[in-house]
Amino acid sequence: MLENKKLTLSELQAKLHSNPSDISARKQLAFTLLDENLNEEALKQFNYLLGIFPNDSSIYFNTGIIYEKLKMMQAAEHAYLKAIELSPDDADYNYNLALHYDQMGEAAKAVEYYKKTLTIDPNDANTYFNLACLYTKSNKSDKAIKYFEKAIKLNPTDSYAHFYLAYEYKKTGHPDRALSEYKEVTRISPRYSCAYYNIACIHFEKGDIEKAIKNLKTTIEINPKDFAAYNTLASVFVSTKDYSSAIGILKDGLVQNPVSGDLNCAIAQIYQKLNKKDNAILHYQKALELKHSLKFSVDEIKEELKKLGA
Repeated sequence: MLENKKLTLSELQAKLHSNPSDISARKQLAFTLLDENLNEEALKQFNYLLGIFPNDSSIYFNTGIIYEKLKMMQAAEHAYLKAIELSPDDADYNYNLALHYDQMGEAAKAVEYYKKTLTIDPNDANTYFNLACLYTKSNKSDKAIKYFEKAIKLNPTDSYAHFYLAYEYKKTGHPDRALSEYKEVTRISPRYSCAYYNIACIHFEKGDIEKAIKNLKTTIEINPKDFAAYNTLASVFVSTKDYSSAIGILKDGLVQNPVSGDLNCAIAQIYQKLNKKDNAILHYQKALELKHSLKFSVDEIKEELKKLGA
């Protein structure tokens, strides 16, 4: 039937121009404008519709979405609350309000509405994941683990849930569980470089140098800009007194980021350990020239240069 045909934006505007009372066309126009990110125009249409349908929860809900897009956060909150008042058992409405509070940093309110969402839809993996992330931020690891595990049970291929669950396991003193979860991340997402990095760090702590080196090299292969991986791999080599490989990998890092003060400082420290004073001085001085990129203490570098007679 003609009234169910999906019309273009220009066709809808023409139809309303000839018949402003065509509510079906106006609804189509409102949603089409929203879909095309013409938010101010969409808001006008939804507000017009609210004048006709003041108890339509879906109109309030979509108005809330538009207000969020327009960064009108208080208005968005009001619209979502009104939608929930009219349709309290709608999981999407409660979820969007929870997400709104989450993004605004209002953790307690976000938790409240995420939990309301789960009473309506107890199989919503995204809600469990978001709740877990909130508990991670507030250092409530037991609850974070509980909700990450539930998210994974509902969505076993969620690599992010596995990754953050691994983080919580490691944080709470369960490195083997963490290792298992990080490995699952790499199975699901073979290019997830941070997972390889964290696997390497656990192996290094366990004293398994070969696996640590292997996973750090994989990290760098996937993400040549991961400068923490260069530094950590250099530390692994230093731990085995393979100073040549340590310097080599740090210089590889400098090829990727020639303005890294930290990489220069790390190279200088190794040269200093080897009593190669000139090389150490050269790289300490380069590090100071690049002090805008330094995490190392400038004062400590200057102190080391004094020790070297520079």
